Amino acid sequence: MGRMVLRKEVNLLAWRSPATAEAAHASATTPAGDVVLTRGPGSRTRPEAAAESWENWIFSLRGEPRMEVHGLGAPGALSRKLLGRGIAGTFDGEAFKVSVSSAFAPSKRSVDIAGTTVDIAFKVAGLNIHLLQKGECRGVRNAGKWDISVPDDAAALSACLFEWADMDHFLRMPGLRLL
Repeated sequence: MGRMVLRKEVNLLAWRSPATAEAAHASATTPAGDVVLTRGPGSRTRPEAAAESWENWIFSLRGEPRMEVHGLGAPGALSRKLLGRGIAGTFDGEAFKVSVSSAFAPSKRSVDIAGTTVDIAFKVAGLNIHLLQKGECRGVRNAGKWDISVPDDAAALSACLFEWADMDHFLRMPGLRLL
């Protein structure tokens, strides 16, 4: 298994604040290669987009832009609010949707990234989070560290998106999220 190492390239204030210009905010070493996250202001033509400071996130793998997510906010409460409504993006030019579900029962909690070229789900399994690709376990997060079993581009980029957008929030027990 290949271990992923994720790093934030900006301080906590810049990380949690809306991006005002396109800039690299994070990087990762993954089994599929190095990933860089570039955050920048998104399209703010709609009133809610301007009020919520929507951003575009671009994930570059091995120096090439491969995944884009549109309409996401700065990591934290705003990002979770937008994720709860569902967001869209592209992987290798093909559209995908991110949807989340949260419930008291662990089996009902999930984060899904689904499109024609990407089919990833994150599920709770005991104390770990499993990354499933087309229903097959491809990675495990244990104690905050990811082990990816195969060097797959979609799995590596999806794990980075999951971590940097704080999507594990939706996999926690609802009562514990309030603490």
